[in-house]
Amino acid sequence: MTMKKILIACAALAAFGTAEATLAQSLKDDTEVLISQLQADKRAVVLSAMNLSDAKVAKFTPIYDEYQREMKGVYTRGADVLNKFGANYGTMTDAAAKDIMSDFFKVRDDRNALVKKYAKKFGKVLPATDVLTWVQVENKLNALLDFEAASVVPLNRK
Repeated sequence: MTMKKILIACAALAAFGTAEATLAQSLKDDTEVLISQLQADKRAVVLSAMNLSDAKVAKFTPIYDEYQREMKGVYTRGADVLNKFGANYGTMTDAAAKDIMSDFFKVRDDRNALVKKYAKKFGKVLPATDVLTWVQVENKLNALLDFEAASVVPLNRK
């Protein structure tokens, strides 16, 4: 499955939340699988784009894998925000909208903070030029994820 298809499927699944427990659990399970696949694909893309020597890969990958484990929580919370939006779509109240926006901004802030945290960790074992490349690749992948989510999630209806 290509990364673009995974991103579209993840955003589409997350956008249509439901209150029914079994369907909600199914969506959660599907989201977990999609996030895991996304992360596996991301890892391959990042390693390819960074074009590191074997010695640098040995230093990079343990930290990157730690980053991915932490980022999984951020992705999951992002999917939860989309689920909350989907559950309120068409019946959005001001209170629900405020709650969704608060969660959305928290996820964005946490995502940026995590990239910054790991840039510092990478900076301890890699030259700044390699760390910058990683930040750029992560930024591009996050932009792709954001674009795909934006393309499948409709604007709020009043």
